Amino acid sequence: MNKKHLSVALSSLLILPLLAQTGLTNNATAEEPDQEVVIVYKNEDGKEAALQQATEVQHEFETLPAVSATVSPEELRDLVNNPDIDYVERNIPFQITDMEAYGSTPAVNFNERSNWNYNQVAPNLMWEKGFTGQGVKVAVIDSGISPHPELTIAGGVSTIGDSPNFSADFSDGNGHGTHVAGIIAANSGNGMVSGTAPGASLYAVKALGADGKGTLQDVLEGIDWAIGQKVDIINMSLGSSQDSQALHDMVDKAYNNGIVVVASAGNSGTDANANTDTVNYPAKYSSVISVAAVDRNLQRAYFSSTGPKVDFAAPGVGIYSTYPSNLGGEYASMNGTSQAAPHIAGILAVLKEQNPSATPGVLRNNLKNYAVDLGAQGRDSLYGDGFVTFKSSTDKNAPGEVSGISLASVESDRLTLSWTPPADTDFSRVRVYEGVSKSAVNVNANSYQATGLAPDTSYQFLLAAVDMNGNESDGVWVSAKTASASSAPADPNAGGNPTSPDPSTTQPVTGVPDSQNTAPTTSPTLSDPVQQPAPAEQTPTAPAQPAPVQQVPAPQPAPPSAIQFPAAPTPAPSGGSAQIPSGGGGGGAPMPSGGGAPAPAPAPVAAAPAPSTPTVVPAKPAAPKPVASTPTPSPAPSAPSASPMPTPTAVPFSDVAKTFWARDTIAWGFERGLVKGYTDGQFKPGATVTESEFLAMLIRAFEPNVKNSTSGTWSNTYYARAKQLGLPTKGNTSKASRSQTITRAQVAEMLASANGQNVTGNQAIQYLLSAGIASGSSKASKTVASFKGSASLTRAEALQFIKNLTEKGNGSLG
Repeated sequence: MNKKHLSVALSSLLILPLLAQTGLTNNATAEEPDQEVVIVYKNEDGKEAALQQATEVQHEFETLPAVSATVSPEELRDLVNNPDIDYVERNIPFQITDMEAYGSTPAVNFNERSNWNYNQVAPNLMWEKGFTGQGVKVAVIDSGISPHPELTIAGGVSTIGDSPNFSADFSDGNGHGTHVAGIIAANSGNGMVSGTAPGASLYAVKALGADGKGTLQDVLEGIDWAIGQKVDIINMSLGSSQDSQALHDMVDKAYNNGIVVVASAGNSGTDANANTDTVNYPAKYSSVISVAAVDRNLQRAYFSSTGPKVDFAAPGVGIYSTYPSNLGGEYASMNGTSQAAPHIAGILAVLKEQNPSATPGVLRNNLKNYAVDLGAQGRDSLYGDGFVTFKSSTDKNAPGEVSGISLASVESDRLTLSWTPPADTDFSRVRVYEGVSKSAVNVNANSYQATGLAPDTSYQFLLAAVDMNGNESDGVWVSAKTASASSAPADPNAGGNPTSPDPSTTQPVTGVPDSQNTAPTTSPTLSDPVQQPAPAEQTPTAPAQPAPVQQVPAPQPAPPSAIQFPAAPTPAPSGGSAQIPSGGGGGGAPMPSGGGAPAPAPAPVAAAPAPSTPTVVPAKPAAPKPVASTPTPSPAPSAPSASPMPTPTAVPFSDVAKTFWARDTIAWGFERGLVKGYTDGQFKPGATVTESEFLAMLIRAFEPNVKNSTSGTWSNTYYARAKQLGLPTKGNTSKASRSQTITRAQVAEMLASANGQNVTGNQAIQYLLSAGIASGSSKASKTVASFKGSASLTRAEALQFIKNLTEKGNGSLG
């Protein structure tokens, strides 16, 4: 049904005032045009009157006694005077509230957790306890959410548009909604940013068009839909200086249905009106949590609205997050309370998983437990109850530095460092950063082995001490050089190589390398007495704070390659599709996957396996000292465990580098005929895998003579065999599910069943971890959260899981 949309200035959301304040009175005349209105009725008689007297009805709301309709002046007068009608409001337009500050940020090679907002909020401290927002449903009422390698969208709806199928298209033509979604739930461990609650289920509610504009009706429909979906949290990065009774009633309805509603406080603040109440609606309603914005110094953002209804503060300046690639790049930096609100929404998702029965009121109080007081003592009009962070609010002191750093062994593809830990009683671990472009690892022992390195190459490491509260020292930079490929393993104590660096040349750094502090060129060299600078690709200049200069971000250059990992695979050519052997001794047939090759995703960023299997964490942040203790980064979703092989195996794929973590596994799968590449000669290890593709690989690994079906769908044979074996698949009951991307949790259930265990969900994941068929990010602390069950499965991961099962399983299926 058609909808008529009006426009307003970008900076405001003009929610309808009450009828008496809009001029909708008995003076309406027949010469006046028809109007779009929201009619709220008191009873069934009122509803009948609204439906009968409307020229056209656009929408009947499910949870609010109201309809949106087009009415003539005479009909409007009758409705106003009808005692069964509660009130009538004009359907005037509104849109997103941000600072019009879409600034593109050059691609950086710092890990996702280097972003200052992540380090200040420190969600990883909750992830390590097993709470990532898993199972919590978060609706983002905004401009939609576009597909993105770091976002998993559980569902959605569009409340705007004129086409018959508009409700199914909730992609983002503006960019704002995708940016907000990334702040809430971007996947951790495999990209440039990480959401506060990467395990949460995102629901895209597209209530704003590509121009960022919509109507009251669109927003009301979006909230109405979210209530019907029984979501747990609604994020509304919207605001207006004018009230709307219909909007107030609808958010109250959501609250009464157990839904936490979070909204941006608004961007109406200035230095001159800091003592004035400028909080916008709907943030001003008591049933909504109002969020103000702070900068990286935890100072109020100059634009952030103020007033007694400000509830909490969160990062809102220079926030780097996901963005639609068709609008100029996969990432962008934005400013606004629009960016602050989703931080709180993500935090609430984590708290909701921790306490599933908590009501909105209880969750609001829980936020206070994690709020650090800013500004005037106690609650104030700038920061509310304070800045919400999972850091300790008491211990802010970092431990001392490690000492006695030496090389335990030097080989052509690996280096082993050892050290003496600081004497601090609360010392917990050492965090090792390999250069500035690669994820770091948490090490509980007094040594660390870097594997998968190139021969005769210098590498730099930052060794930072971390205490039990997550406080992190500045760290000590050192460099070491691998042996040449033809040489025998080097004795670090022979030939003049020092067993430990000269303390006078060991230079602590004041923070992670960024635009003001790059990796030092005078760091001690452990494998060579000559001091060497860091490799050029390891010391990029981090972007300066982006200036709000344009509405759409410009395309970014591709991020530089990390030390051990290649760049993300190149997308397949149009029409290209992955190949899988047809079975029975060879031959290849195109592997259908929903009409073509799976969309490529970034290759999984996981540390190459080392004996200690340390926890993968991000590169050291380029952020100032936080108000509370520095966080302990959480386990990122690791690739399945694999035994390192010193000599790279030959593989015929141009996009599988010699140092890629799964190169040997890909060679293993190729040699056994489990997979073939794409027509362009690439393997695309980071591309996602459908259920039918994974099932085919799994069955062929144990039953190599099985052949693709020659009649009907190629995968029929595999699903028939899966049914005989009792493997849990969705494709046996729904053929549409065969082409859907499989999640790691589904894989866990299938592998557990293949190994004779009838378990599901987290129990299946726990079984794989305990059986060694899969590993989290730390052998010392394997958790369901570190397995990242909700994440999509990549081609490289699929082969590694199957290889692990063949080596550590029962030797057969079922």
